[in-house]
Amino acid sequence: MPYDVVVAGGGLAGLTLARQLHLRRPRTRIAVVDRAAGPLPDAAHKVGESCVELGAHYLEEHVGLRDYLGERHLRKNGLSFYPGGGDGPLAARTEILPPELPTVPSYQLDRGRLENDLRALLVDAGVELIAGVGVEDVTLSEGGGPHEVILADGRRLTARWVVDATGRRRLLARRLGLDAPVGYDAHAAWFRLEGRLTIDDLVPASEERWHAFDIDGIRWRSTTHLMGEGYWAWIIPLPTGHTSVGVVVHDEAHRFDAIRTWPRLREWLRAHEPVLDAKVEEALDGREPLDFRCLKRFAHHTSRSFSPDRWALVGEAGVFVDPLYSPGTDFIGLANVHAGELILRDLDGEDIEERLELVDGFFRRLAENAFTTYRTASPVYGHARAMAAKVYFDTFIYWAFLCEYFFQRVWAAPVEEQRAFVPVAQRFADLNERAQRLFTAWARHPARAEASRIVLPAVPSALARLHLDLQLRRTVEESRAVMSERADLAEELLTELLVRAVTETGHPGLVREVGADRWPLTGVAQRLDAERGERRKRRRRLSRIAREVERCLGPVDGDVLATAGAAFAAPQPAPSTPGAAHAAAR
Repeated sequence: MPYDVVVAGGGLAGLTLARQLHLRRPRTRIAVVDRAAGPLPDAAHKVGESCVELGAHYLEEHVGLRDYLGERHLRKNGLSFYPGGGDGPLAARTEILPPELPTVPSYQLDRGRLENDLRALLVDAGVELIAGVGVEDVTLSEGGGPHEVILADGRRLTARWVVDATGRRRLLARRLGLDAPVGYDAHAAWFRLEGRLTIDDLVPASEERWHAFDIDGIRWRSTTHLMGEGYWAWIIPLPTGHTSVGVVVHDEAHRFDAIRTWPRLREWLRAHEPVLDAKVEEALDGREPLDFRCLKRFAHHTSRSFSPDRWALVGEAGVFVDPLYSPGTDFIGLANVHAGELILRDLDGEDIEERLELVDGFFRRLAENAFTTYRTASPVYGHARAMAAKVYFDTFIYWAFLCEYFFQRVWAAPVEEQRAFVPVAQRFADLNERAQRLFTAWARHPARAEASRIVLPAVPSALARLHLDLQLRRTVEESRAVMSERADLAEELLTELLVRAVTETGHPGLVREVGADRWPLTGVAQRLDAERGERRKRRRRLSRIAREVERCLGPVDGDVLATAGAAFAAPQPAPSTPGAAHAAAR
């Protein structure tokens, strides 16, 4: 029979899209084709166990899994970071972590369990699941007729829409030559251990103060990042009781060859994260890990995700940016809601051409902005001070713009209302590009190693308010106004971080090095003035964002007036309006 939609690939992206379409429009004729016969084992060897707020919201609200996730998966304690390299004991490293279990939930997922349960939900709902046979080829219609999907067993399916969810096989992207540059090479290797290995296991019980900070016993629920120059290693607890451990390396510092086999990965761990390696050895007790996998140059991009010829790319078949900050499920959610909106409007007879071109370009630019966040971060991972500032800023941008865009369903608004978001989105992208340049330059200057704890977001703070505001519901126009105000605040935040970087590096030339002499530099004169006068009244002279940064990241390490004062002695541009500031920044 002819289908409305054939989804090629039954991983997380394909299964969630099929369920999302069915929940929105139950009469839609959908087939999901996947070469895995199933059932998948618990703790299946799949990347993507950690999700954050946007991806969790997608699974809860658009795939209808709110109660299910709480019952069958693990509520997570956000993200925690230990930058600076693994030469010494973990308790002597900087720790960046949430203050408590986040109000807006996210989860550690068991992918085998989740995909098995999604398959069962789809079959029970009457969606056709063709398992145990893969898609061999797709013949795309050159006119308005149906596409033909050819299965490995010779069957042929016809459909108005074809969605490529084939993962790294990237069936349509490879065939159509859609690869786009990402600008960096990074690689990953990972394995799973039987039983629970936690961050607490890496710190001796004698470090009583370190352990006592975790009064609620939730530190282990985080996605943990052990970081050094050019790499980071993760520890993720799985709801089955197993543990996922992996390493990401940037090619400029660590070559893929160093981690591409299990023995080589162990050798690499012994050299760079010996405390973790010792605990892995103890957990294995002479056995092999449950599994091992590696990926060379994992990041990829596409020049088109949604086509007027009625095909779409979702999940890893389209874009994969980076595992840091766990954005994989975010991009599944973003691609799926855009694809779903286009598919259902088309099936209901709407002309979708204008909407399609707008969202295809917008989604592509979202991915490009994400690549900016990771592309030059290699040296930052080894620099505790710069990494703490990066986590602060990146989290601010994520909650202030991307989560607001998704949670408030801006993507479903009429085309003209969505167009109004393009300038504010570009402004956030410009801010992000400038910030990443700053963090990378900052990290090239050595910092003193220190045992410190940075709680993000501090409560109360503007950052904490951004997180809590994800629970609110706004109109599209209200969201645009809120985003514009937040962009102004992000501009002020970036100025504060610049002052901090210049002071701590002791390098006034950093301003010109990162091109900041052409930035708007919101409030820099007032920031320097706050350092003058009576010391006991200094905090009152600081702006709210400067006080919050100092409370989160600690006091500036150096003399602000002596170093930053010299750097900003020359007159700086001072645009009078946010629009002018944006133009100057560009």
